[in-house]
Amino acid sequence: MTASPELRPFRSLAWRLIRRIALLALLCMLLVGGLHAALDYRSSLASFRSLMHVIGTTSVPPLSAALWEVEPELIREQVERLAALPEVAQVRVRMALDEPIQAGRVAVDEAEPPAVSLPIGPPPGLGGGPLGLLDIWGDTRHFGEVALHRAVRIVAGYGLFIVMVCVIVAWVLRRELQVPLQQIARFAAQLQPNELSRPLILERRVRPSVDEIDMVSQGFRQLQHDLSGHIDRLDLLVAERTEQLASALDEVKRLSLTDTLTGCPNRRSLDERLPRELERCRRYGRSLSVIFADVDHFKRVNDTFGHVAGDQVLREVAARLREQLRERIDWMARYGGEEFVIVLPETRLPAALQIADRLRQLVRNRPIDADGAQVHVTSSFGVAEYRGGDEAADQLLARADAMLYQAKAEGRDRVCPAL
Repeated sequence: MTASPELRPFRSLAWRLIRRIALLALLCMLLVGGLHAALDYRSSLASFRSLMHVIGTTSVPPLSAALWEVEPELIREQVERLAALPEVAQVRVRMALDEPIQAGRVAVDEAEPPAVSLPIGPPPGLGGGPLGLLDIWGDTRHFGEVALHRAVRIVAGYGLFIVMVCVIVAWVLRRELQVPLQQIARFAAQLQPNELSRPLILERRVRPSVDEIDMVSQGFRQLQHDLSGHIDRLDLLVAERTEQLASALDEVKRLSLTDTLTGCPNRRSLDERLPRELERCRRYGRSLSVIFADVDHFKRVNDTFGHVAGDQVLREVAARLREQLRERIDWMARYGGEEFVIVLPETRLPAALQIADRLRQLVRNRPIDADGAQVHVTSSFGVAEYRGGDEAADQLLARADAMLYQAKAEGRDRVCPAL
């Protein structure tokens, strides 16, 4: 499994490229140096053989004269002079009757053939057969040392050239690759979500053309622009979705607090809102009255005309009661079944009684068109005024409800106040 980038050590890309370039250059140097050394060896070997032949040829005339005049010391001097040459290992002059004269710096194997073997004839103008034989062995060690020194110089030259090239390439890579990439990496690491509009500026000289670093920089700027636009669109989308969600929540809350049949606030809304109304009355010393309303004999309406007609009757009664209330001051809630609670802020008991009686007459005097049938209904009302102090909402409603039951007990179609 590959380790994550955070756990792996940092290695400069420029340094990695330099190492690879140096390794490849070294391999090329060895290959070219070896080939050059092999060719140079062959050339040097041919030159060595040619040199041995030249040395031998130039040495034959003096030896010929010395052999003709039979001067051994002169022959030995000439042999030692030849043996003193750095290219020569051994020199031997073989004569027909005398022992051979031999000299040299390096011992050679007698079985090894000489590099040059030349007959020594008589001096010019004198006839006769060969006087002797000149054998010369080359110093292969000296030849190897010369070839090695030349190979070392060649390799050293190539090595120096490679070092200079690597230094120049390292400088160019650092300037043109490593420094811009480090700038991009630092910019990306320090970039914050709220800084996407901050431009990426590379410290590079202006060029007449665009290279890969410029393309990476342009791609990064394009990515910033796209991300910024995407985030803006996301913000708008989130704001839009939030608004839709808030609207949906408001609608859910409204539906949870609204009676679906009559459109009035329901019992839950009454339980939440009435205590706040009473708290306001206590704080500012204001009055408030509550009317408990009930449709008389509603079960009889359902049994006679059906539940659909009964629902229409409830909707119409609620609409008539709501029409008589003060806008944005009074409010009404469906308590349950055919019962309604009307809350009258800033209203004392006498005024509340008048309102209740007007509502009673409005329900009684006009029939309701329910599913094609004309239905006459009446309603009963219990009225109570808030006493202040520690009276709670359920206590106030209980007093108004008690008056409603009293109105029903007294024959319905009437209003009973809690005195």
